[in-house]
Order: sequence, then C-alpha cells, then structure tokens
Amino acid sequence: MRRRTYLGLLVLTGLAALAPAAATHAAKKFTVTSTLHGKQVLPHRIPWVARPSGFASEVKFVVDGKVRWIEHKAPFVYSDDGGYLVTSWLSPGRHRFTVKATSSTGVKASETVVARVVAAPEPPADLAGTWQRNVPSEVPADPACAPDPVPAGVYTMTFERRWIETVNPGKFDPVLSQQTFAGYIIDSDWIPGQKTFEVAGSVTVNLIRDEDPRGGWWCHPWGPKATYSWSVVGDVLTLAPVGSDPIHQRAGVFTGTWRRVH
Repeated sequence: MRRRTYLGLLVLTGLAALAPAAATHAAKKFTVTSTLHGKQVLPHRIPWVARPSGFASEVKFVVDGKVRWIEHKAPFVYSDDGGYLVTSWLSPGRHRFTVKATSSTGVKASETVVARVVAAPEPPADLAGTWQRNVPSEVPADPACAPDPVPAGVYTMTFERRWIETVNPGKFDPVLSQQTFAGYIIDSDWIPGQKTFEVAGSVTVNLIRDEDPRGGWWCHPWGPKATYSWSVVGDVLTLAPVGSDPIHQRAGVFTGTWRRVH
C-alpha cells in the first residue's frame, strides 16, 4: 500500500511537472492581434498596429480581402510608423480588417475584425471640387521633413469627402518622377469646416510603389496637423494657414490663390 501510494505520488508529481511544460508549449503558439480588436465602429482615424505574439518577419494589413499595406519590422503599423488608418476612403457600412503575420519560422497567424465605418463629412459646396495654382519657384527642402525641394509649376488640388488630393506639376513617369517628383499624388487627411479646415497626415489606401503616382505624405504619415482658412470669391480660392503650418513645403504649395477648374 505504501509502495502504491508512493507510485501514485510519483505519477501525480510527474503530471504536475508536465503541466508547466504543456502550458509553456501552448504559450509559444504564434498568434497576432491588433489595435482594432473588439472594435465595432471605427472613428475617422485610428492607429492600426499589429501585435504578433513572437518575432514576425512580415505583417500584411488587409481590407476587404485586398492587401493595402505590408510591414517587415516592428512596430507593425499601417501606413508606416506613427501612421493611421483613415477610414474616409471606405464606403459607409461594415468592412473586414485583417492582420496576417508570418513568424521567423514561417508560421502564419491572422486576426479579422468586422467593424462599421461611418461616412466622412462632405466639404462645403463652395470649396468642393478641383483647383489649380501656379507655384512660381521650387519650395526648398525641409531638413525636418523632406531632403528634396518641391518642384515649381502648376499644382492641382481637389477637395472631396475622402481627402485633399494634391497633384504635382508635370507628367508622371515611374522612373523619371523618382528624381523630378512630377505627377506625384498626395492624399491628405482633413476635416472640413465652413471657414477653416484641419489637414493632417496621409490617407493611405495602398502600398507605395514606383509604378503608382499615388501615395506618401508631406512630412510624416501622421502629419503634423495644421489649420487653414479658406474663402471663395467667384472662381478664386484663397488659402492661408491659421498661425503657421509646421510643414513648410505643404505651406509653400497650399498658401495663396487657386482657380477653379472643375
């Protein structure tokens, strides 16, 4: 009896010893979650950050089944470090937001959140539409933001629900534009108002690719923000920063008079 009890204790002790090992093994299972976890309604802008349980070599950010951004280094942030998921480009209603992570050993994990997006506000009727302005000389490089000057020429700017779209002068070429910046398109996050608007960082809808003119930001993916006053008389729009715009190149392009083209 004593022997049997002793053996029983050995078995119980062995099982107890195995339990932590099993727990440790379970804890090592590779998983991923994100800052959208548990969200049912998304705001206008929100940080979308993937959080793998271990080292990840790649994280894909997928919206409604299409890959919109890829990161290969932590922190794994949609629209690059400090960036936001800005929802203004999505139609109102429910959408699927998925993070897909791959571990260093090739193990894959994913998490999908189904959340509702609300409609972004429409711009005031007088401001909505497309405008052009001739920037007579290049805007110098800004060491805090951009190492290259912004080209001179005729810029096109469109104010719409999704964003402020700014198109650089010239014709886009996937090779030459990497040096001249001709035809590049920047989509800026904004909040319209009746006399002023707030402009921030990027509305990112796709990976930045050499063959695609759309993508990028004026300084950082998150901004910084600025407020502009606007007024329209006939077909002339006047923009001016309220106070100052910390992004000098954006100010150099935005500030001044624009003529309506559409």
